[in-house]
Parts: sequence; C-alpha cells; structure tokens
Amino acid sequence: MLHGQVGGRMGMLRSTLKNLLSRPYTTRYPEVPADLPPGNRGRVEWDMPECIFCFLCQKNCPTRAISSDKSVKTQSIVRNRCIVCGRCVEICPKHCIYMREGYSPPGEVPEINMYGLGMKRFEYQVIPLEIKLHKDKHR
Repeated sequence: MLHGQVGGRMGMLRSTLKNLLSRPYTTRYPEVPADLPPGNRGRVEWDMPECIFCFLCQKNCPTRAISSDKSVKTQSIVRNRCIVCGRCVEICPKHCIYMREGYSPPGEVPEINMYGLGMKRFEYQVIPLEIKLHKDKHR
C-alpha cells in the first residue's frame, strides 16, 4: 500500500513539473487575437437604419437579452446574457440583425451594448450593466 501511494505522488509530481515547464494551452486573449473555429457564430449586431422596431427580436429572445425602445429608437443587448443562438437574426423581417464574426471585447463588469438610430452601421454605445440596474431601481 505504501508503494502505491509513492507511485501516485510521483506521477502527480511528474505531471505538475511537465505542466510548469510546457507552454499554456490557452491564448492571451484579447492581447493575442482569438483563433475562431469555422462556423463560429460570433456576436449579434444591428444595422439600425433598417430597423422598424417590430419587437420580434425582443419577444423571441430565449434569455431576454434584447430590449427595444421605440420611443428613443434604440435596441440594447446584455452581452453576458446572450447565448448567440441566432433566433433574433432568423426572426427579423428586415434582416437588420447580423451574426458578426469575432467575440465581444472582454470587460470588468457586465455591459449592455446599445444601438441607436443615427449611429453608424454596427456602431454601439457601451453602458455598464450596474448603471442601468441602478437607474431602473430608482424609477
């Protein structure tokens, strides 16, 4: 029994040393661009001049990541809530929602990307989620 414990510890030590001396398996994203696999769905983005604010994207989002505001002509998406299923892209009658290649830039706090009429194609404003939640609580 003592011999089995020593063999197990030596194997663990060997594995630890091997991992310490080898290169990491992950990349240093975002400093190093991500290696996107073929068929990667990327992220959801809007071409706002085409949007008619029909609310179909919002109504059909399974995670409720999308919110539409017709009065101020904005579409918002909570990035960490979106599962990139593509349902919004499929349901949009104007085909103004796209799955764009690449990942959203990482951030320190969850954020909302707000697309508005008058912005350039695929341009958005970043709003930290904490600020939006704080404003909603005080209404």
